[in-house]
Amino acid sequence: MPSRNQKLGQWGEEQACAFLRRNGFRIIERNFHATVGEIDVVAAQGGDYYFIEVKTRETPEMATDLAVTELKKHKLEKTMRHYCYRRDIKNVSLIMAGLLVEIRRPEKKLFFRFCVYY
Repeated sequence: MPSRNQKLGQWGEEQACAFLRRNGFRIIERNFHATVGEIDVVAAQGGDYYFIEVKTRETPEMATDLAVTELKKHKLEKTMRHYCYRRDIKNVSLIMAGLLVEIRRPEKKLFFRFCVYY
């Protein structure tokens, strides 16, 4: 049975995908897993492929933490390349990004912060 944090993370990924679609992205795949790592969302826009790490936060103190460590970025880069190899994706720009889904309570408003790492 998924924990509360896992449920929040899954819900946040749903919200992130809806946000991306509203902003002209096409969702290619979600929750890609490989031995080298995982990718939350693979999306495309204008011939570019975006490999997106999604973070969901409920409290303002945590909301500033879109921190993806250098180690996580390195792992994500390896996973991006592995994904492209496995899916035979060539000649496209690969963009690593993060998307923060922030839930502001008590008003229950959602805020999104999109950050391109490279």
